Order: sequence, then structure tokens, then C-alpha cells
Amino acid sequence: MAHSAISTSKPSVDHLMDTPLPVLINELGVTLIESGITDREFFGAVVQRKTGELLLTMPRDRSELEHDTVARYLLAQAFGVPVPEMPAPIVTTRLDDNGDPGQADEALRRVREGRQA
Repeated sequence: MAHSAISTSKPSVDHLMDTPLPVLINELGVTLIESGITDREFFGAVVQRKTGELLLTMPRDRSELEHDTVARYLLAQAFGVPVPEMPAPIVTTRLDDNGDPGQADEALRRVREGRQA
């Protein structure tokens, strides 16, 4: 589901944690993509395209609790909402604008192909 409007406002912690996930994704203008990555160490990714569009990529076949928790955590990271870090084994890596400008597009390509970003 593609969204034409991307939210520029930062959600509150309460809104991020309490709003039903499908509603939150829609409100924030995020596109949800199911990933074919089967590596148990891949929990998901958020990619911001050059257009500003945010893509939330989540692996298939995970529990509802894991999907919901990781999705909210990744959205908090993307929008700069202060939340505690996730416990191990979940580790996040951020690719910033200071790096190669093609990093986000390369990560998105890998996710779409079902490989780890």
C-alpha cells in the first residue's frame, strides 16, 4: 500500500505505543513491505527513500507480538521518538546521510530481493 502523504510530525511515545499498528502506519504515511528474508537475525528495517518516503520492511512468519514490537521500535527510531533500546539479540544499525548516498536504495533492493540489508 503506497501513501502519497508522508507525516512530518513526530508522534508522541503514547501515540506510538497505543495506536493500533495498521492505523499508526497509515497516519504516519509509511509503506509496509513483507520481506522474504528468512534469517532469524533479521527483525526488520526502515528505509527512507530520497523522496522522503518511509518503507517499513518486516519479515514474514513472525509472531504478532514480535512483529508489533519491532515495528513500533523501528518507527520510533525513524521518527526520533525516545524509547528504550531493545534487548539483545535485537541490534539496530543506522545508515546516515553522511555515508554513501546510495545506501538506502541498496538496502531497499536487498530487502525486496529477500536478502539481509
